[in-house]
Amino acid sequence: MKAHHGATVCMAILVLPAGVTIVPAAENLVDVLNARYSLSRIEVQNAAVQGKVAKLGARLRVQAEGLPAKAFRVTQLNTKSPRFHVRDYARIEVTSGHAVTLEPGELILPKGIEVVVLDLKVQADVVRMFTHTSEPISASSGRLVYGCTEFVFRFDGMSHKPADAARVEQVIEQWLSPTSSSGGQSSLTRR
Repeated sequence: MKAHHGATVCMAILVLPAGVTIVPAAENLVDVLNARYSLSRIEVQNAAVQGKVAKLGARLRVQAEGLPAKAFRVTQLNTKSPRFHVRDYARIEVTSGHAVTLEPGELILPKGIEVVVLDLKVQADVVRMFTHTSEPISASSGRLVYGCTEFVFRFDGMSHKPADAARVEQVIEQWLSPTSSSGGQSSLTRR
């Protein structure tokens, strides 16, 4: 009988943690944005295909003409070390829905080009999206290269609660709209 009581106690302990792990899908703004703008991964180790999207996340279309990008580059400390993405991005800062800062880049993104998100950071009143063109674009030299652009969206009074998501998504999607096959669901349609 003691063994039976021990099993009951053990089972109760196992059920409690399982019940505790059931939480709402989005507890904060970061969770909502990460679900909407899922990250992609690019190839950097294989020189023949470096820059190619290796794991596809959210796909976004650039909604403005003539935005800057810097050419995708990798570096390697020595011939035996792995290659690393340099992470040199042309920066576009958006405040109140308008671009206030455009850091020059050697590339110009045409309106409608598809980009993927490599990283997304949410800070006090800022959402930063690090993007990479999903296909190479023509540089001024005529060479085909991938482009990298950082979008910095500034918001006054952002609380990091899911309720802020619709406002944040609305501003982001004036600049970067999800493609129909992107997969992320907007907080406006999620309920």
